[in-house]
Amino acid sequence: MNATTIPSNGSNASNATGANVPGTDALLCVEDLQVRLPGLPPDQPILDGVSLTLQAGRTLGIVGESGSGKSMTALAIMGLLPEGARAGGRILLQGRELLALPEREMQTLRGNRVAMVFQEPMTALNPVHTIGNQVAEPLRLHQGLGRRAAMAEACHLLERVGIANAAQRLSAYPHQFSGGQRQRITIAMALACKPDLLIADEPTTALDVILQQQILDLLDGLVEEHRMGMILISHDLAVVSEYSDDVAVMLRGSVVERGATQAVFARPQHAYTRQLLAARLHMLEPHVPSAEEQAQERDAAAGAAAAAVWEAEQGARAVEPGPDVDVEGQP
Repeated sequence: MNATTIPSNGSNASNATGANVPGTDALLCVEDLQVRLPGLPPDQPILDGVSLTLQAGRTLGIVGESGSGKSMTALAIMGLLPEGARAGGRILLQGRELLALPEREMQTLRGNRVAMVFQEPMTALNPVHTIGNQVAEPLRLHQGLGRRAAMAEACHLLERVGIANAAQRLSAYPHQFSGGQRQRITIAMALACKPDLLIADEPTTALDVILQQQILDLLDGLVEEHRMGMILISHDLAVVSEYSDDVAVMLRGSVVERGATQAVFARPQHAYTRQLLAARLHMLEPHVPSAEEQAQERDAAAGAAAAAVWEAEQGARAVEPGPDVDVEGQP
């Protein structure tokens, strides 16, 4: 991986409200993760003491404002940190330390045991290769399948994620699919090798509401079907509330609260979590106009009605026959 490992200092490992000691039987344990980027002061880490735990068959939601470190945490787990980044702490996948692995070994895990669905599918899809070849590629690379077997499995995967006429569309290119279909294709690619861990980073942000629910329902069903663990990164608290078992709230590179989703949302302990939930509730509350706003609305309605009457009168005058033209329009 591109990151250099640095010693752990235990800075914030236990500072999150509701923190629990990561279990050794967990699918994923992130312990005191720190990430520093080149060009930034050493005392300003991008991630500072992040600790998370995920069990197989469960979904962990990560929420927080933009720049809170959600996506950087995902990239650290995937071994895709920016060039020159320095990472410390521990990332254990089924007990195997990932931060210490050389890039060659990470390549055998990435797309195989751990996979990621990105926010924008065109960042994951190659525009000059057919989708059949792209879905089949991890099968050939990690499982050693021949071309015919890999394409047959790719067809099955595309059908599983809801691509109609999959066999006929294996030779199509990404630009020939809608945004929702492209996201389904990236999910098929991510699931090709039946990973133990799936990371979905804002997977529905660019989709309309109907497609959002379809994609999230699909991911939720696949977690249950394959008993894999999923990290669902989202800014939408309603999505995290509905689709995650556990939640971690991030602020300025640290986890400030974590626990069972319904418990955290029902009884938030950290001020920032309460602020997020209050903002969400405020957005859902119907707006009750003030007396001044009601008066302005009445004035606007009266003005619009007067303008409509005036326009109607002007229109009637415009069609009145002139003195040299009879009703039939003949001179």
